[in-house]
Amino acid sequence: MAEDLVAFAKATLQPVLEIASLGDLYSFYKKVPVQYALIGHCLFVATMAPDFKKSFLVHFWLTFLAGFGGGVFSSLLMMDPVNAPISLFASNSLGVTWFICWWLMTYAPFGVFERVHSIPPMKALTKLCVTFMRANLIISRVDLAVTKYPGVIAAPLILGTIAGAGGKLITDGIRGGWGALPGSAEATAPTFVWRSAALAAAGYWGVCKYTNLLSSQEAAAVVITVLLLHSIFSDLVGPAAADFTYPVARLAHAVTLVPMPSVAAAGLAASSKAAKKAAEQQQAKAAAKTTTAQPAVSAASSGAAAKQSLAAVAPTKSSTGKNNVNGVSLKADSSTAKNGKQESKKKK
Repeated sequence: MAEDLVAFAKATLQPVLEIASLGDLYSFYKKVPVQYALIGHCLFVATMAPDFKKSFLVHFWLTFLAGFGGGVFSSLLMMDPVNAPISLFASNSLGVTWFICWWLMTYAPFGVFERVHSIPPMKALTKLCVTFMRANLIISRVDLAVTKYPGVIAAPLILGTIAGAGGKLITDGIRGGWGALPGSAEATAPTFVWRSAALAAAGYWGVCKYTNLLSSQEAAAVVITVLLLHSIFSDLVGPAAADFTYPVARLAHAVTLVPMPSVAAAGLAASSKAAKKAAEQQQAKAAAKTTTAQPAVSAASSGAAAKQSLAAVAPTKSSTGKNNVNGVSLKADSSTAKNGKQESKKKK
């Protein structure tokens, strides 16, 4: 039994042990089954919008665009359905694979597949599949842009960057319109997603297309390896510590005197918070004024009512000079008094 395990391990690691150059490394990457990498990619991407599970249609398209939005966006810009087709329309295998993986991770009974995927080694493996597919998409878009637009610098840089970051840009726009964006949008404060896509596209184009320092296969091997290593180290030490693009971005912004977008976004958020606080204070002051004005009005109205009641109770002098209370005459009947006096005299 032990000998069988050793033999299996040697057979598995044999292609890795035979790697002696960047070309060999690229050949090793090309041996990775694309369908298996696609399955891992779909499993990981299907878990990226748990807050939209109750809206299945929104969740389906939001997670699809998160995983395949870069390819769709760049395909629409290139307008070449033969060489750069929209992935969902290119073959049935991708659509079927995506639907099955999405359902298993989102609505399978008892959440069995989601629980299995939450195990750290399994989640790290599917994350590597996402990184592998993303790196290959960036490389293929740069190659196609150089062929389709020869001599144009902007084409490979922009299309390669969009291929690697388009999904985040699209989903942030959807979440922002929905009012469910947890933080700053990628377009306002670029993170590792945009920076790594831009550096990968620029680096690959620069070393193999512009300067010919490396061959296309060697440059592709470097790009894929760097992104895969980042995926591994980000799980071990955290995304912030493993972000190799941040120092490059700081240096570029310092040289060009362009402020870091994160600082600008933080300032915008602080100003919006200050404005919100000022509005709340104004509302509180207005509410306090209304509460203080209401007792004064009620006191004045009560005083007026008291005066009216006193005036109604107090005797008033009529036009004939007699005293009246509530409109009833208080004058004694003089004739009645006289008759009473006469009757008393007769009795005597």
